Amino acid sequence: MGSTAPPPPQMEGRVAPLPAGAEEYVRDSIHSSLGLPVSHRSLRLKLLASEEQRHRLQDHIFSLEEDLRAAQRRIDLLKAEAAMNATGLRRCVEDKEALATAYAQLNAKCAKECDLYERDLERAMDSCDELARENNDLRARLHQNANLEALTARVQELENDKETLKTNLATAEAEVITLSEDNRVLDEENKRLLGLLEKERQRRSERKKSASTSTKNKRKSSSLRDGSPAGRALDFGGADSSRHPLSPLPHNSPDCRAHKK
Repeated sequence: MGSTAPPPPQMEGRVAPLPAGAEEYVRDSIHSSLGLPVSHRSLRLKLLASEEQRHRLQDHIFSLEEDLRAAQRRIDLLKAEAAMNATGLRRCVEDKEALATAYAQLNAKCAKECDLYERDLERAMDSCDELARENNDLRARLHQNANLEALTARVQELENDKETLKTNLATAEAEVITLSEDNRVLDEENKRLLGLLEKERQRRSERKKSASTSTKNKRKSSSLRDGSPAGRALDFGGADSSRHPLSPLPHNSPDCRAHKK
């Protein structure tokens, strides 16, 4: 039996063949480096590849220009909305400052009126004390005076003076209560305006956050201009009206006699 010969050993490290395009590229590169003419087919393929690359770059440029225009429109829209928000916020601040000034003026006037009413109250109390003393004196003299009718009339006049002073005192107290109520209304209005200002700031922040997701929501103008407290100016005419003068005392009152002296 003859033994079969072993197969020849295979060559290790065998190089794989290059693709057709790679071989052609290498060949054209060698020809170009040696100064040999390059085939027309290779030049045409390079030209087509260059044209295709140019078209892709041109399409990319057009896409970038469109994105740039869209970004510019978006920037213009954001600028317009920011200007509207700034205008609304500025108006709100101006209204708040105007109300604060009016509040300070009314507060000063209320303090002045309260001082006047306190002085009137002190004078009324002094007059009441004086009338009470005169009334007591007249009652003591009533038994000693023969002209009973004259003394009775005098007592009646003093009683009328006393009622007049009571009326003036009640009027002064009512006006003090009215001024206190006006002051409370102003405090509530100021708190409401501060709340509106805070809501406007929050609304402005929310609009900036939602500007990137929705264009419709960004076109909403600040509602503060429509609901601004500028259109609801307080009527200071009622509180600013001059207080009613107190009822005059009769000619024979103690104050009147003091002025005559």
